[in-house]
Amino acid sequence: MNEYELEASNVYYISNLNVIGGVETFEYEIAKKYHKYDIAVVYKTGHSNQIARLMKYVKVHKYKGGLIKCKKAFFNYETDIIDNVEATKEYTQIIHAMFKTNRLTPRINKKINRYLAVSEAAAKEWEELTGIHAEVCRNPLTMDEDKQVLFLISATRLTPEKGKTRMEKLAKDLDKSGIDYIWYVFTNDDNAIDNPNMVFIKPRLNIRPIIVSIKGHGYGVQLSDCEGDCYFTRECEALGVPLIVTPIPSFKEQGLEEGKNCYYMPFDMKETKVERLLNIPTYIGYIKEDRWIDYIEKDESTYKEEDMKVKVKCTYSYDDVEQGRTMALNDEWIVDKARADVLLANPYHLVEVVEYIQEEKPIQKAVKPKRKVEKR
Repeated sequence: MNEYELEASNVYYISNLNVIGGVETFEYEIAKKYHKYDIAVVYKTGHSNQIARLMKYVKVHKYKGGLIKCKKAFFNYETDIIDNVEATKEYTQIIHAMFKTNRLTPRINKKINRYLAVSEAAAKEWEELTGIHAEVCRNPLTMDEDKQVLFLISATRLTPEKGKTRMEKLAKDLDKSGIDYIWYVFTNDDNAIDNPNMVFIKPRLNIRPIIVSIKGHGYGVQLSDCEGDCYFTRECEALGVPLIVTPIPSFKEQGLEEGKNCYYMPFDMKETKVERLLNIPTYIGYIKEDRWIDYIEKDESTYKEEDMKVKVKCTYSYDDVEQGRTMALNDEWIVDKARADVLLANPYHLVEVVEYIQEEKPIQKAVKPKRKVEKR
């Protein structure tokens, strides 16, 4: 019977393989880049995802307390099993962290005869704390030809008529297909759909900068039962972002054509054919102009923007984020009208109005820039 629990030329020890982390990535990159050499990763506890991806390349061994034999042993942070490791050539401590900045306590083991730091900064701090020189050996990194991530964006309530069930089905079909995607959903219905690829964001008045940022990389998505004339899809079309929609009349009227500037999903979502979504259309259809000029009166406006301020009084002590302090009972201060509306809407009745202060903003006239005269 072999007296050793494990034998390998190179042993990398990490006490706990967390679900995610820098040292875990280090171990994976070592395994991926240098797997043609005899390498074993030894751990005490570990997440199944980390273990599975390491096992594609190298030996992965859960330590049970026996003897380990190797030529070189590498320790990430902990050296608690070092007395049970017989390394015929070297015992190496890897310095991953900024020990001084993070106020970490160095653990020095007399069996360690080489120190490797992942950066010059880490090596410098290690030597300042311990007086021990560490060679710099940067983190390994391999680059694959990764598949492009498909970006989706929606701005909608997550209700039946707005297509919540269809969104769930589309997400499941994308998951099954193996397509890597991120779906940004601007909605007040936080986490109404349980899917790790969907990111829920509080609505904002203008999402056009976010829409245009996915141009060429994804779609706007609106899977409603019906729409009169959807602003979100019109904005996507105007910004050159194709759409994934249901075949409702107003979308077809809007100029959305299958395979040219959109893909239609059936109402029953039985045949989503998600693989076609990887072929992102680049043609953008015609956006029909509105005709409201035909219906409004043409009287010239005399409106000047008014800046409304509100003096409020605290009626319920609370921590005010905007003020950065605790507001005491009967405190009075002036806020913008929008902020006052938020405070007044709070169910705890935080404030009451003392007075409305109306300030008229001066009209800023355009100033023609002066021409620069070059000196000769």
